[in-house]
Amino acid sequence: MSVELALASITDEDFDERYPPLFAELTRLGHALGAGNDAEDIAREVLLEGRRHLGQLREGEKLQAWLRRMMVRACYRQQRRRRPSSLDSEAAYLPLDRSGVLDLGIAVAHLPPRERLAIALVYGLGYSQAEAAGAMGITRGGLASALFKARVKLVRELGDGVEVHR
Repeated sequence: MSVELALASITDEDFDERYPPLFAELTRLGHALGAGNDAEDIAREVLLEGRRHLGQLREGEKLQAWLRRMMVRACYRQQRRRRPSSLDSEAAYLPLDRSGVLDLGIAVAHLPPRERLAIALVYGLGYSQAEAAGAMGITRGGLASALFKARVKLVRELGDGVEVHR
């Protein structure tokens, strides 16, 4: 893609060509954010909304980051609307693992939403810190702070013999 095209507005045709990889990435992001079976539906809605509002995107190179932010917001809206079902309440009462094996997934689930999202984006999906900060709509320093706080809390919850490095 030429520099001129990257800085120009994205056309509907350009967007349609990019749809499959964007859909796959947004679906992975939705799963990482806890959208579960709704991740694909939310990704489709975000892509439809993004296509409708392409005129608002001034720089074509920022399409991916713009859609990621939309996906993060959509997943949070879905989680706020979602009411606990009987399946959700049953899943909350997991049997205690007496084997001594650490369950990182449960520890991450106990983190505050911002820290959990930072961990999911950077360590779960492999986003760079700049990409993750963009998806969350925060500064890179804010992301670094969230990651550090998350690591401290995970160390505290998972065991005493581990050091946290900045």
